[in-house]
Amino acid sequence: SMLNTSGVKYPAALALVIALCVLNACGEAHDPRTDDVTTGGHVLILADEDLRDLVEAERFMFESIYKDALLDIRYLPENQLLKAVLNDSVRCWIATVKPGGEQEAYYNKHNIRAEVVPVAIDGIAVLANPAIDLSALSAGEILHALTFPRTFSAKGWSQPGADSPQGSPRPWFTSGGGGVARTLVDSLIGSVAEQRIVAMAGSGLDSMVQRVADDPLALGFASFSSLSDLDNPRMKALRDKVKLLAISAADSSEAVLPNQSTLADASYPLRRPVYMVLAEGKSGLGTGFVSFVANHKGQRIILHFGGADNVLTV
Repeated sequence: SMLNTSGVKYPAALALVIALCVLNACGEAHDPRTDDVTTGGHVLILADEDLRDLVEAERFMFESIYKDALLDIRYLPENQLLKAVLNDSVRCWIATVKPGGEQEAYYNKHNIRAEVVPVAIDGIAVLANPAIDLSALSAGEILHALTFPRTFSAKGWSQPGADSPQGSPRPWFTSGGGGVARTLVDSLIGSVAEQRIVAMAGSGLDSMVQRVADDPLALGFASFSSLSDLDNPRMKALRDKVKLLAISAADSSEAVLPNQSTLADASYPLRRPVYMVLAEGKSGLGTGFVSFVANHKGQRIILHFGGADNVLTV
């Protein structure tokens, strides 16, 4: 369920304000880590490192508007994040996966009610070296390239000047244990246990993009939100080094590039929801930030990054 515009339950918020006034009048210390409200205080938030640029844009705008708010956001690969959220101090986290069995068991044991709020649809960008005479791949070809790279075949996939008409692709991810690889496993492989991804992991987005730029047979996979804002000089510089491939859901369907429209209508097949998970049990700063991102100002930032907004069925 979506939060209302303010994310505040007014009677509870009013009672909290009265209580804080009484404490201040008695000369007791005010702790922003525990006495936070929807627009002020301090809160620890964990976020998937794939979403850093998008989340930082949201944080910057939120803290610019609410001067008393301090969002302590720490970025981790998805596998580390899902372990780290099993801690009482984490009242809000952002990822492309919902709480699973381990997280649900933890919340049930500690009598915590976690609210899952979809805020965006992100895409997975597929990157190739500009020297390759290739502009599009199907989801089936991507599956083949990731699971059986030595027998992969696609029109235009060849190393310039090589004697062989085809070369073996070298798939790359930005890091090990990230959500991009898990998303591709879920969407392309599913329950086929005997298939697994054969790929290499870089040490971040810049490193992976450089690998693709240097190697004509490298194939890169990254969060589209980390490359989508061409008004951002860093993102534009990265995009200028590589080729963004169009992707089709099937061999017979049209291949399209990831953008706001193709993510919204699901014609770009490599898409994934972005969730904010709220587990603070009160109308605190985490609630305020989730409400901000899920509503008008926060959604405008998401659209600027080329993502689709949270009104979609995911």
